[in-house]
Formats: sequence, C-alpha cells, structure tokens
Amino acid sequence: MENTRPNELSREKLADGNVLLSVKERFQDDMNEDNLVDLMQVLRDSVLLLPMQVHMSAADRERMRMYDENMPLVVENDVTVVPATADIEGTNYMFIFSQPEQIPVDYSELVTLMRAPWLKVYEYFIADESLGGIVLDPFTENLELTRELVGAISQMASRLPDE
Repeated sequence: MENTRPNELSREKLADGNVLLSVKERFQDDMNEDNLVDLMQVLRDSVLLLPMQVHMSAADRERMRMYDENMPLVVENDVTVVPATADIEGTNYMFIFSQPEQIPVDYSELVTLMRAPWLKVYEYFIADESLGGIVLDPFTENLELTRELVGAISQMASRLPDE
C-alpha cells in the first residue's frame, strides 16, 4: 500500500487516489482479512469521484438544448441531481471511482462528477433502498462492495489525524 498503513493516513496521502488504487489492487491479489480491513479503512477516509445524473423535465431539457449564451437559463420545474446507478445482473449498483484515470471518457460525458467523502457517498447509498451495493472503479479492475460491507465501512472510525 505504498508503505502507508491505515494508521499512517493523511488527507494529502489520499488526495490523488493512488493509495486507494494500490490497496484495492493488493486486496484483489490477496483477499485476506488484513487486506480487507486496510481497504475498508482507506475507503472510509477517502474522497471519491461520484458520478451524478441530472433529472429535469422534458420542457427544461428542451430549454437547455435551445440555450443561447446571451440569455439567462431559466428552469421552470424541479431539477434533481442523484448518483448514477446501473443494473448489473438484476442488482442495482452505485458507481464510485478512485481517480479520474479510472473513468472512460465516453462515460464521463454522460454524468457529472462530484468529489465526495465516503460518508457523503454512504448518505446517498442509504437513501436509495433499491441499491444492492457499490462498485469501485467499475470500468477497470472493479471491486463490488455489498450492502453489508458498505455499512461496515461507514461504521469505522476515521484514522485521519484531524478527525
């Protein structure tokens, strides 16, 4: 894990997602309990990239399509922004990413990316009871996190010195 143990974490070490990517790969190579706990701790303290989808009425979408830079954009109906989800073999998943390099360009053009700490990701997750889990880096060496594991990660105490 780049010589970083969870009790030696800092926001600076976690900022670019390299530590998370490294600990995820280490866990995927050797799925033992120590590597799982390290992965859980790093996820708990990481800021992730969360793809979001904007939902708006057809009329407002048409206004946006016809938008001219010289006029104000006015929406007349509610606009909501929610995490992007995907159905995989009958189970609905939320996607998260460790770093921008893990996101294909064609996918990133379909969503709006939001930087979010794990606990914010968890808030979105529990608000949607249809979700069966979270997939970390779904388009590369993906890792599925079950609903139970997501809950367990969220119950962990932070190891960051400023928390």
